Amino acid sequence: MKKINSNKDIKKIINENEIVILYFSNETCGACKVIKNKLEVILESYTKTKAFEIEGEKEIEISAANGVFSFPLLILYVDRKETIRVGRNVDLLQLEQSIKRYYNMVF
Repeated sequence: MKKINSNKDIKKIINENEIVILYFSNETCGACKVIKNKLEVILESYTKTKAFEIEGEKEIEISAANGVFSFPLLILYVDRKETIRVGRNVDLLQLEQSIKRYYNMVF
């Protein structure tokens, strides 16, 4: 998962790709690391999905601009529209099913 640190880059990525995941994390958050690792495993099956990590505590302006006030937080964009927003209590099986559904519709 690539790291990104600019709202301008985020907007560009969302506009240029069909499916984008923004993953807001915190360096000292244990749950952030575990969920990120599991998400990366899930995304191995969905190679056309672009995923980016934002270190929310370091990039406070980006977090605030995206309405992120706790970590971890995942936002899924499909065709430039926010489709899913889930945080710490994410059900990874349900998330994978949702990604798969949108992925199959788009590709």
